[in-house]
Amino acid sequence: MNIYLSRILTALLLLIVASAATADATLEISEAWVREAPPTALMMAGYMTINNTGDAPVTVISISSPDFDSAEIHRTVIEEGIARMLPVSQLEIPANSQVKLEPGGLHLMLFDPKRSLPEGEAVTFIIHLDDSNSVSTTSPVVRKTGEDHSHHHH
Repeated sequence: MNIYLSRILTALLLLIVASAATADATLEISEAWVREAPPTALMMAGYMTINNTGDAPVTVISISSPDFDSAEIHRTVIEEGIARMLPVSQLEIPANSQVKLEPGGLHLMLFDPKRSLPEGEAVTFIIHLDDSNSVSTTSPVVRKTGEDHSHHHH
């Protein structure tokens, strides 16, 4: 009887832990990549899609990376024909919605790489939320120049 009770308690504990983990898993990160830069570059740019699959809004307060001294969320603003990068203090992602960090819009400015990051290397990002939770993702360093026409068929 003790073995049977022990198995039931273990199963219940596993179910509780699994449901608690699922409750926090409302963010899914996709299409993450970092634009390759010259080896001496002190700044790089990162992109990703952040999907909020939950029923409540989520607030991203920062994104960090152990591969850089610092990272900031920025948005591109065109003023009098000149593109400026302005810092964004936080990202509000409504329930069942997504925010895209992409060239020409919201993006990550990555300062002072801690190592050489040529094409094919991987970068880790940690997305910090206002409820003290965080989500980690890994993204490849990719060489991209100008428009990506790889999906067009002629």
